[in-house]
Amino acid sequence: MAVAVIVPWGTDNGPRERVWTKVREQWRESSFDLIVAADPQFAARGKFSVSRAINNAVRLAPPDYDRFVCFGADMLPCDDTVEWAAAELNSQPWTLLFDRGASLSEQSTTRWLRGMDILGCPEVERFQTPCVGPIAFTSKAFDRVGGFDERYEGWAYEDVDFWYRLQRDVPRTMPQTYPGTALIQLWHPTEHHDLSRENPNVRLFAETWG
Repeated sequence: MAVAVIVPWGTDNGPRERVWTKVREQWRESSFDLIVAADPQFAARGKFSVSRAINNAVRLAPPDYDRFVCFGADMLPCDDTVEWAAAELNSQPWTLLFDRGASLSEQSTTRWLRGMDILGCPEVERFQTPCVGPIAFTSKAFDRVGGFDERYEGWAYEDVDFWYRLQRDVPRTMPQTYPGTALIQLWHPTEHHDLSRENPNVRLFAETWG
């Protein structure tokens, strides 16, 4: 059986497009199969859904793929992390991928886009808590929880909801560990990062989980 990397993506024809173009090239140079997950209702609804995109990708994947590793379109590829996750899924139904990382500034991301060295570049934030968005899971675990909840549209909490249901319905038999690699998040506009109660996803999550 095989492992595939899933990256949800809906074009914005803007700054994120340039970042994703280069990230995608790097994934194609890796040894892993890449599935670019499209939201089949993006054009009609005008709002990209990570939940619909990942669900669509998993359900349409060839049957020989039994393990999936999800990354964001703004995250630097990390082969070591994917290799670790693929091995972890041999004995566990799911795993988070990172417990630390950093977000690059707009200036540092521009340097990276130009092919310049980003080692030592300034970071806009450094985080040392588990990251829920990048996650790996077996097809059986995905089916057991019914995939991502497609009531979540746009951005926010679809990943946390999925993780909560995995913990509840398909618990690990061993404590969560991490491979020791750091997540590197490239800069992207944050207009869509609305965590106020005006975001329907925030209200849905609160109503679902209390």
